[in-house]
Amino acid sequence: PKTIENKEIIKAIFTIFMQGVIELYRNHTPYSNAPMTRNMEICREFVQLAMENYTKEHSVSYYAKRLNITLQHFCYVIKKVSGRTALDILSNIIIMDAKAQLKSTDMPVKKIAFALGFDNLSFFNKYFRQHVGMTPQEYRES
Repeated sequence: PKTIENKEIIKAIFTIFMQGVIELYRNHTPYSNAPMTRNMEICREFVQLAMENYTKEHSVSYYAKRLNITLQHFCYVIKKVSGRTALDILSNIIIMDAKAQLKSTDMPVKKIAFALGFDNLSFFNKYFRQHVGMTPQEYRES
């Protein structure tokens, strides 16, 4: 049976995985001996902040403010460095955690949604379906 212990194990694995992602951003340089550019540093800091705050803050503007740069510059830098939008990166972090919890626990979808910072179950279901192509319950049963 699925237990709270399983949830803690999955969270630990997820955390280790995301630390690896942060390291990839930290170590990514176009030339092997080139120092990390300011843009790369912004991207690395964003991923780190996102990992710390994704269950509370889903707004890209929050992360731009935390990094003390304009939203427009923030979005430009993240896209330029990573090839993906800041919202896409943030959404992927949220969806990966949701998937892990759905598959590894018996926690009700409503509790998972709340734990991920969604106050509205209907919105979480739509958000999950938009990113995964099925509802959280369908994903759990697949």
